[in-house]
Amino acid sequence: MNQAILTSSQLADDRISFLGKTYGMLALCIGAGSIGAFLSLGMAFPFEHPFMMLFIMIGGIFGVQAVRHVRGVNFVALLAFGGITGMSISPLISIVGAQSGTLVTQAFLTTAVAFVSLTAYTFISRRDFSFLKGFVWVGLVSIIVLGLSNYFFFQSPLMAVGISGMGVLLFSAFILYDTSNILRDYPNNEYIAAALTLYLDVFLLFQHVLALLGMLGDD
Repeated sequence: MNQAILTSSQLADDRISFLGKTYGMLALCIGAGSIGAFLSLGMAFPFEHPFMMLFIMIGGIFGVQAVRHVRGVNFVALLAFGGITGMSISPLISIVGAQSGTLVTQAFLTTAVAFVSLTAYTFISRRDFSFLKGFVWVGLVSIIVLGLSNYFFFQSPLMAVGISGMGVLLFSAFILYDTSNILRDYPNNEYIAAALTLYLDVFLLFQHVLALLGMLGDD
């Protein structure tokens, strides 16, 4: 009996440690992204080569995943990826910030409140959101197709507003889905992968909130 109690206690401690590492790494990655965005404001490369930045980000995701179990290197790779995402979003921050500096702050606070609220709900309710899998992945493909179509062909401001609104809903759902998966299915040694997953949700939610506020606030 005592052995069973000790084993159960150890498992609980290991899980708490995993969650602590996950959210600690997430906070550091958000900090790296914020610094990357600040240092990249006014830099020409992200403005002139948005698709190159996208490919670099995609490569960064695979890079972090490849070294996620290499102690020390995984930490550096995750922070470097955060800095890259900050660089990639700096043109949008510059454009929206030129309209009103408060819009960027509003987008950041809106994203933070949404993330904390959705995370708290998942933790407290203990609901399994795996049923959202079909919705979030179909939604992701749809939003990519619509975004590329509007960028290359339609160039419709109204469609852009709709896509950003869809993005806000989609990545809010991704936070529920991914947080639920992390709580239930991720092994204790996958805290880098878990932090990366949540960071992408937060980053893309912020991007769509910022774009939406910028378009709605544009006279």
